Amino acid sequence: MITTAFLLECKQYIKNGGILSGSVFAPVAIPSHKAVDMTGAEEYLKNNRDLFFVQQLLFLIDKSGKKDSDIYKKAGIDRRLFSKIRSNKEYTPAKKTVIALCLALELPRDEADILLSSAGYSLSRADDFDLTVAFCIERNVYDFLNINEVLDHFGFEVF
Repeated sequence: MITTAFLLECKQYIKNGGILSGSVFAPVAIPSHKAVDMTGAEEYLKNNRDLFFVQQLLFLIDKSGKKDSDIYKKAGIDRRLFSKIRSNKEYTPAKKTVIALCLALELPRDEADILLSSAGYSLSRADDFDLTVAFCIERNVYDFLNINEVLDHFGFEVF
């Protein structure tokens, strides 16, 4: 059960643009990239590519020690969609699907950011839905009933 204090703290978190009350905002590190000539492009890609989303997801599922089915069921993902994700190394699901997987895996914020990034997404500090989800993650709230209660309270579509 989500308390009124939790909802008020979440509202303040959204209002502050993703900064927890009393915390000092640390700037986001943006990696610098040097100019690359076209002859070195393949080498650059080889040396700078992160894991594809599917590879990152399967690594995190293995790391969790849970079965694939436990994760996709908790995330509310259909078995066929998960099979499609698993079988295509370059498949990128919708952002909300990736967020649901982060929550189902109960990932801490830094690992959730890595999984989202591997799919080309992020939890934006300019989007209230994203801030609400980020707040739940930072507060270790991973139960979808509670998360949906918070999302519904702020007028967002639930999972």
